[in-house]
Amino acid sequence: MTTHAERYGDRIFSHTGAAEAARLAALAEVLDPVSVEALTAGGPSARPVRRCLELAAGTGSVALRMLDLFPSAQVTATELDLRFLEAIRQDRLEILRHDATAEDFPDGSFDVVHVRYLLHHLPTRREVFGRIVRWLAPGGRLVIEEPAQFPLEAVRDPHYRRVSLGALQVLADRLGTDCTDWGPDLPRTAAAHGLTDITLRTTVPTVAHDTPMGRFWRLTVGHLAPGIGELPGVLPEDVPTVLDRLSRPGLVEMGMATVTLTATRTA
Repeated sequence: MTTHAERYGDRIFSHTGAAEAARLAALAEVLDPVSVEALTAGGPSARPVRRCLELAAGTGSVALRMLDLFPSAQVTATELDLRFLEAIRQDRLEILRHDATAEDFPDGSFDVVHVRYLLHHLPTRREVFGRIVRWLAPGGRLVIEEPAQFPLEAVRDPHYRRVSLGALQVLADRLGTDCTDWGPDLPRTAAAHGLTDITLRTTVPTVAHDTPMGRFWRLTVGHLAPGIGELPGVLPEDVPTVLDRLSRPGLVEMGMATVTLTATRTA
């Protein structure tokens, strides 16, 4: 796999960016209900949940929900940059700086692991997925959520289509991001690692000026605009046109999909 000098958070989507907290909050508004439903699917577990991991926790919104969902559990929330997590410190919540590409947890450490929008950005995603499986205790549950670009390939507004696919191309070129195959391949990846009880849900939110995904995408495109504008096939007017259309009524299109997988480690 190609080595990329830059990684997520170094420059692209750095937590020092003025709009990054708002961008992550908009994504959380879209996906937190999906995450919570996946974490609670099937009702109360016969197996006690004592240890939870929220990997790459962002602003910590799901970690806080885990405290409510699993009232007897210790929740560990990790990030490379802790600035958005410092404000949510409380009992039963451990905030930990952790690099999933280089640092481990002991095998069988967690009863529940939730990972959202992380592995598709990592060139070593398959290796990290295998390590996450080892961190699960026998009987433990994995909930992993990743984006997939296929709805963007079908949208009807040509400016929005070119810019949106261009944004994902910039991420692929600079970080090694995979929004094409990684998400849709998750069931096969999970099965290859011996996980069972595999379920899959696909969510395709609406992008418009007044939707959370519209706000998330406007901030994402604005951040990546210089790189998008340099891509072959992207017209000079495309980026400003899309940013304008995402800022006022008129544009109503599909956003990228989110693939949510749940699975169990049996042994």
